[in-house]
Amino acid sequence: MDQQTLQENREREWVRRLFEQKGIAPIDVRSLKCPAPDVGVALSDGRFLAIEVTEVLAGEHARRNARKKEVQQAQQAAGGIGSMFTLPASALDVACRIEAKVGKDYHVPNGHQLHLLLAAGTFEHGAMASTPLLYISIPELNQLTHSMLAHSRYQHVYLHLQRGCGLYEWNRHDRWHEIHPPMAHQDAYLSPQLLGQEAGK
Repeated sequence: MDQQTLQENREREWVRRLFEQKGIAPIDVRSLKCPAPDVGVALSDGRFLAIEVTEVLAGEHARRNARKKEVQQAQQAAGGIGSMFTLPASALDVACRIEAKVGKDYHVPNGHQLHLLLAAGTFEHGAMASTPLLYISIPELNQLTHSMLAHSRYQHVYLHLQRGCGLYEWNRHDRWHEIHPPMAHQDAYLSPQLLGQEAGK
């Protein structure tokens, strides 16, 4: 399976997990072709969504704002580049991901609402049971990202902490707000299939 197919599979899976967390069963979840957003979703209430999907990794803000040599030294001190997958991302890392996305020129299909999904603590990229939970400061998120999002085309933005099931949403009326707080038992979100995969590692 090529990298493009793997990435499309991940994006659809992250979207499915988002709607599972929201208690919604989409009628259809399918990959869209660039320059459209990543995933198209049809809902039972008649809405159609075009969702841009991106992953939030720990240390993105530091890597973007440091010189290459400093980044390499920090990675070595932290245990290598793979360590980014076992650390929690910060609000600054979330803001960096948003900044990278708000300026994109999307071709949104007719009749679709444009949404953004920020996936953090994803199982595909090595988040283990010992990975610390990311506890989000809503005021900090609003301070760092509301202005960017308010000037963007996004109608809704979701931050989904897959390890710990935290779910946060942004819209122009409510700004950032918490839908589900992260759970102390980090495996609470895992489906039986994923639990079996985790146990087999």
